Formats: sequence, C-alpha cells, structure tokens
Amino acid sequence: MSYYGLVLSADAAAFLDRGACELPLALAPARDALEPGRPMRLLRPDGQAIGVALADPENECLRLLARTDERLESLDAAFFAGRVDRALALRRGLGLIGDGAAYRLIHGAGDGLSGFTADVYADWAVVHVYARAFVPFGRAIAEAILLRARLKGAVVKLRARGAASQGRVRQEIVGEAPPEKLVATERGLSFEVHLTAGFNAGLFTDMREHRHGLARFTAGRAVLNGFSYTGTLSVAAARAGAASVTSVDLSAGVLNWARDNFRLNGLDPALPKYRFEADDVARFLQRASRERARYDVVLLDPPTFSAARGAAFAIERDFPALIADACRVLSRDGLLWLASNTRDVSLLAIAEDAVSRAHRAAQVLETGGLPPDYPTVPAQPADRYLQVMLLRIA
Repeated sequence: MSYYGLVLSADAAAFLDRGACELPLALAPARDALEPGRPMRLLRPDGQAIGVALADPENECLRLLARTDERLESLDAAFFAGRVDRALALRRGLGLIGDGAAYRLIHGAGDGLSGFTADVYADWAVVHVYARAFVPFGRAIAEAILLRARLKGAVVKLRARGAASQGRVRQEIVGEAPPEKLVATERGLSFEVHLTAGFNAGLFTDMREHRHGLARFTAGRAVLNGFSYTGTLSVAAARAGAASVTSVDLSAGVLNWARDNFRLNGLDPALPKYRFEADDVARFLQRASRERARYDVVLLDPPTFSAARGAAFAIERDFPALIADACRVLSRDGLLWLASNTRDVSLLAIAEDAVSRAHRAAQVLETGGLPPDYPTVPAQPADRYLQVMLLRIA
C-alpha cells in the first residue's frame, strides 16, 4: 500500500512535536476519507515531513509510528525487526529475559508501535492489535518477534472496540501453536497461562513488581484477596509465608485455576489456611463484617467495569463502598492494598472517600504504577493507566 501524503495544520503538527504519537482525528484534515490501516506521510503546512503514521478511524486517531529522523522508507519486515530489537534490548537490560519468563515486550507508543502490545510467556508471545485494519501489521510484528526473540510461536489477537462483549476472540497463530496450558515463571514463582482461551492469559505482566512486593508485608498475616482471578497475588502472599490466604472470585473456574497455581508453587490448596470462595466480593465482605471476621491484609484489584453473572461493577460507582466494607474487616493497623486500571479516576480520592465512610483513619504507605517494561511517552499520560496504593488503616 502506497503512502498517502497528509498536510496537517500548524496546531496538529505542534501536538505531535510535543511527543505525542496518537493524533486525534478531530485535528486531522480529510478525516472522513481516511482509509483504515493506510500508511501516511504526515507533512507540516510548509511541506516538511513529520513522519509516517497509520490511519485508525476505528479509534478516532492517527498513530505515528516513525518520525523523519528515522529515515523510514516503508513499514516492512526490517522496520518491525528494528522495533523488536530495541524493545528486547530494554527488557534484556532489565534482566527480564530468561527461560520460561513472562514480561511485556511491546507496549504501544512507548516502544514505537502505537496500536499494538505484546507479552512473552516462556517460548510464546501474545500480540494484541487494537484496530481491525491493523491485523496484517500485527502479524508482521509477531513474525519479527519470533525471529529476533527466538520464540516458537505467537498468538495474534484482535482487541478492537467491543470485541470483549461479543464473546468471541478473533485470533490467529504465527509459527508453532502454544499448548492449551503453559507454565511461565516470574521471580521464582510459576503460573499456568492459557494463551488461546480468551483475551487474558491468566497472568497480568503489569503486576509483576507488585506481586513481588507483597512479600514485604504478608508474612505471618491473615490475607484476604478479593477479585482473586487465577490467584497470582494469593500465591505470592502464601509463598511469602502468610498465616492464611482467602481468595474470593465470582468464577469457580478461575478458582480451580488458582488452586492449580498453588500446586505449581509447592502449596497445598486443600490446607485449612487456604480458602477459595466463589462469591461476589461485596457480599463476601458484608457477610464477613457481620460475622466479625478480621484480616490483617486485604488486597483489592477489581476490573474497571464488569457485568459478570449479574454482579455489575463500575470502579467509580462501586469501588468506594467496597473499600469501606474492606476497612470494616481489617484489624487495627491492618494493611489495605488497592489497584486500579484506569487514570480516569483518582485512586487516592476513592480511598479517601471510602475510609471516611467506614469511620476509620488511614495513612498512605506507598504508591506505584507500571513496571519499566511498560514504557510510555510523557505526552500521553493516559497510557500510564495503573495505580497501586498501600494504606495502613487505623
């Protein structure tokens, strides 16, 4: 596909000059005529080149993949190999690459590939493509990853708008297909991942450093993990020597997956100190409060939005009440660990409101965000979506 020259306004050019890689279509000329996935050479009003972008009307933006100082001739195999090589160098310098390791290899604009992400799990990669027209480029990225990272295969998944609600995942295999179940390792822990079963493999690589950090404050303590999913936080707490770990999730299926993760790490899920509760987290916390149950540490990492099994959850609407309920089952000076996957709402503001509702007092012990294998560009702060906070509840 040939380049299409697009002359931008001075305001649009200045927007990109500030470091942004995603130009809103509202700032682009002839936006109604832009062909999805078409490579374009962006030009300043005086005709000077800015760089090469892909049209993404599905997400209402132009995605700048290369600036003029890169002297890009085409979005070919050499281009994607160069992007992958640079991404690998960063992760290698961070000590993340190794046998069986799990880490993020491509993180959108931070790795010069806006509209794409890729995670590595042992000898396979999962490449996420965020626009339907970008699937051929996702395939090219997967091929470059296999070649440069020397992996066995990759799964390319379309993660377009509304795809999750459709109940089906459009995906294709590049190279060798992964097994149905695969084990990936992380800082001495082992986790089962399913690379072709859905959008999520069962292990979120953005939480690696925070899982590792649980060892500092869970040893010898009673831990409650709400929204436990496949139990990765529960495993980290148990391996750190927690006195007890209770994992709560609506899905009995993912709780069985969590039990398997316990076994993978030499932990017996049948022991009385490990409980797996298939329940709505809010109902569980309210019942625990009535029964005067007490925990030393509560972990809450909810989805931004969920309508699973009729238990609808929206983080801005429902998280404050949930945190307040968690405060009511925390022992004095207990620790509350919170996570949020959106920057649209301040986690600190939510926590402040919730603690007040519970008539408790709190101190912020620590805040955190994305790990270094999730680079972002400063001009796109929304890309740094993860908020993590540790509170002491008096």
